[in-house]
Amino acid sequence: MFIVSDLKEKVRTKKAYYIVGIILVICVFIGISYALWILSFNQEDTNMLASDCFQLTFTEDTDAISLDKAYPITDEEGKTLTPYTFTITNQCSSYASYQVNLEVLDSSTLSRYEAIKVELNEDTPVLLSSNEVVQTTLDNAVTSFKLKTGYLDHNESVSYDLRLWMDENITMADVDVMNTSLASKITVTASYIDHMPTGYEQCVEKYGADSIQCSILADADTEGCPTVNDDGTVQVTSGESANGYLCSAPDDYGTSYYYRGNVENNWVKFGGYYWRILRINGDGSIRMIYAGDASVIDALPNKSDVLKNGYYDGKTDYTQIGTSAYNSSSNNNAYVGYMYGENYWGEPEMGETTSSQSLNRYYYYADSYTFDTTTGTYTLINPTQAVWSEELVGKYTCSSTSTSCTTMYAIDSYYDSYRAYVYSYTRTRIDAGYEENHGTSRSTWELARNYYYGNGYTFNKTTGYFILTDYTRSVYDGSQVGKYTCASNYSSCTTLYYIESEDTITTANVKTISITGTTYDDTHANITNSTIKRRVDTWYEEHILGTEYEQYIADTLFCNDRLFNLSNSGTGTGRSLTYYRWRYGPWDSTGRQYPRLTCSRQNDRFTANDEITGNGDLTYPIGLVNTDEVYLAGGYGSNNFGYYLYTGNDYWTM
Repeated sequence: MFIVSDLKEKVRTKKAYYIVGIILVICVFIGISYALWILSFNQEDTNMLASDCFQLTFTEDTDAISLDKAYPITDEEGKTLTPYTFTITNQCSSYASYQVNLEVLDSSTLSRYEAIKVELNEDTPVLLSSNEVVQTTLDNAVTSFKLKTGYLDHNESVSYDLRLWMDENITMADVDVMNTSLASKITVTASYIDHMPTGYEQCVEKYGADSIQCSILADADTEGCPTVNDDGTVQVTSGESANGYLCSAPDDYGTSYYYRGNVENNWVKFGGYYWRILRINGDGSIRMIYAGDASVIDALPNKSDVLKNGYYDGKTDYTQIGTSAYNSSSNNNAYVGYMYGENYWGEPEMGETTSSQSLNRYYYYADSYTFDTTTGTYTLINPTQAVWSEELVGKYTCSSTSTSCTTMYAIDSYYDSYRAYVYSYTRTRIDAGYEENHGTSRSTWELARNYYYGNGYTFNKTTGYFILTDYTRSVYDGSQVGKYTCASNYSSCTTLYYIESEDTITTANVKTISITGTTYDDTHANITNSTIKRRVDTWYEEHILGTEYEQYIADTLFCNDRLFNLSNSGTGTGRSLTYYRWRYGPWDSTGRQYPRLTCSRQNDRFTANDEITGNGDLTYPIGLVNTDEVYLAGGYGSNNFGYYLYTGNDYWTM
């Protein structure tokens, strides 16, 4: 899947809405000053401006931000800072459009605006310098950055949480940031409008009436769309197979319009292939998913049906570019990544805590038994617990720490230190209940644990396995103190124990050897391409790279969401059992979780060159559909065959 921008076609023109009235300017002072590593931010007073047309109120709802001796921090840390909160209220009987700006004053000495990160509400944090530069409204302002635009109905309010922090990439080498100051003001400009603009009208204002984006919106059916929550998630509670809709939800660029359900009019023929439009991204680019080679689909006998259903008689191989593993290995958390970092393990380290570890069996044995014909249960008479030895020949056992069972063993003779020759006693169902069934064939049966014990071990950082060295196999009898064991019938394992001392005849006091040194950030760094990314990149090189179509591909993010599930307790490193966000589908242990089109962490926002919103780690601007997009498209549940992304095949998500 990739993103196409700047494609236009002639479409019918609709009348654009008109804006009339007086532009209002509402200001509140912001002062930012810092030497190296020092940032302070202050906001003052409530501001209100009125005209005889309508009134817009700008109110501070919290104390001003005050950050002293703040160091450059990551986005994750910045998003936890206490925000400055303000509210804009339209007190007029008219609709209003508004724009929030940050205007830099001429008293500022800081010229590198990329030193400051800005987050407004839950929007993706961006460098101040990446915001659009707009016309200043203050006489003493040298530049103005547009932070947000929106619309307000009569008596409607909107609140914003504003956070600013020093970008983590600022270092001691940035001497042009040291001992500088930034003075600025927040300004809000507003205009009267005669009605609340539709999505189509907003599109025309931004892209023009003959843009492909607006032609998609012109005939959109939005009546059956799910509700968008305040946090930007979408209340999807079921699949959609009967109807087709064009719905909206916020993404990392603005408002995205996505197709949902049984859609038939989202086909595009581009570059010799058919594609289906997933959504219009918030930046106006078109996100499309591969649907097949045009030469194959055009030759199908019922092409017109295929271009409605998306597949032909259950034969859907042409809807994919091939097959691939997501990653060739699955024994490390790194492999959930479209790209990944350290897929090796840290250094072994012996724990300080001693615990008891069972190393042998302590079963019940008896000289005789009873049999209950009603329940079909054998019960040992006067049983005693013991470790297997030759003295137990001739006795009966349930081969467990239980004294009753439905399968019992009669010990015939000694085989070796951990096995015996036995006859199996089972039960046979009869009308009145059960009767005994004594086996006539003798077999060997394990009654003791014959584990491996070694004088040393090695550790394979690639596989995460301990391998015993200088080992022998034996039944635990206390002579193994000072040795290492996997506590199993194997000489290699992922959990290793050092036997410190005897505990009982079947248990030992041990210390566990664990692995340290690998972090979440190291594991999920975007260094190595996944197996499937290499396959996708190869397709791009063979079909798009260097062609006339490459100029239309936009560098818009693909989300490889590696957030933890709410019920997760794993570390996301090594072989730690870790539940990621979609572990339980639309449900988790705490209740429903909803899909969204925003991507929380910049490290998970895959882009090719954009390092402001995305991570800039892709080789080419192409990726996979993600799970959130599948759910929003209608793919809720396992039995929805009617939504437009159903092909009859399994396919990977990002």
